[in-house]
Amino acid sequence: MRAVVVRAHGEVQQALEYRNTVPEPTPAEGEVVLRVRATSVNRVDLVLRRGYPGLTLSLPHILGGDIVGEVVEQGKGAQLPVGTRVVVYPLVWCGQCALCRRGLENLCVNWQYLGMHRAGGYAEYVAVPERCCLVLPESVSDTDAACLPVAGLTAEHALAVAQLQPGERLLVWGATGGMGAFVLQRARQQGAFVIATTRRMEHAELLSRWGADWVLPTHPPEAVAEAVRERFPEGLDVVLDYVGPLTFPTSFGLLRKGGRLLFCGILTGRETVLSLHQAYLRHVSLHGVYLGRLEELHRLVALVAAGELRPYIGGVYPLSEAARVHQLLESGQLIGKAVLMP
Repeated sequence: MRAVVVRAHGEVQQALEYRNTVPEPTPAEGEVVLRVRATSVNRVDLVLRRGYPGLTLSLPHILGGDIVGEVVEQGKGAQLPVGTRVVVYPLVWCGQCALCRRGLENLCVNWQYLGMHRAGGYAEYVAVPERCCLVLPESVSDTDAACLPVAGLTAEHALAVAQLQPGERLLVWGATGGMGAFVLQRARQQGAFVIATTRRMEHAELLSRWGADWVLPTHPPEAVAEAVRERFPEGLDVVLDYVGPLTFPTSFGLLRKGGRLLFCGILTGRETVLSLHQAYLRHVSLHGVYLGRLEELHRLVALVAAGELRPYIGGVYPLSEAARVHQLLESGQLIGKAVLMP
């Protein structure tokens, strides 16, 4: 089959290779083989391509946690009929650990992530557990569905963890990224006042259409803090930060007493400094967020099917152009999601 593989860790041209002779997968018990109809690119793909600290990939490796496909083969015990169109929940959970038994499959201690621990969607075919497959309604397109499992799911789970309430004030850093359209739309639907930042203010109108009530330039973060404090001196209820150390201290400082800081990215580094004294004196809550629950992916599919949520797709490309898409994403030239079509 055709696939894009990571042949070596590093920069795009040295790391990614489009091949025509990759062996097709065979399904294990309880699995199905999908013909991939669409996949999309996430920043974690870039990190894995470069080399993820503490994780050893078996090379060559196939990336891609966002998978939409059609069942073409059943493993032993699988029931999904051949021809069924599905979107795939990207976490494979064990079902046996204490957290799985509590229904928290997203916190499984033996978790595997498609495109990281297992082969992903940058290919014509992929084998996945049947229990990870959600049947798609006809009203949800392949390209829209391919934006949901990683960026959409992380956004939905973040707002659920935040327990966002009507009238609360939410700041979203770098809102033109893959998660931005989801967070802004869903936060507006939940009645929040949404502040979004962007590196390029020419995108302000787009962010307003997605749901932002107020758009500010991301840089410098200190200017964001000054503007927000002038308008809301008591602070913000919730901040969503997937930039990392560059903005994290500002995010923390902008919280009101009892505010919630959610973080799900390390674009500018892996470590930061935090005042524990201020954290407990101000009763703030810190929440790491990564992907989400299976029921939340079901909810996203239903929202898209009902026309209540629209992913923003910045471009659709053939699978053979995956390297180019990585370059566009790294250089900040992509808005929203980029979809690859095998």
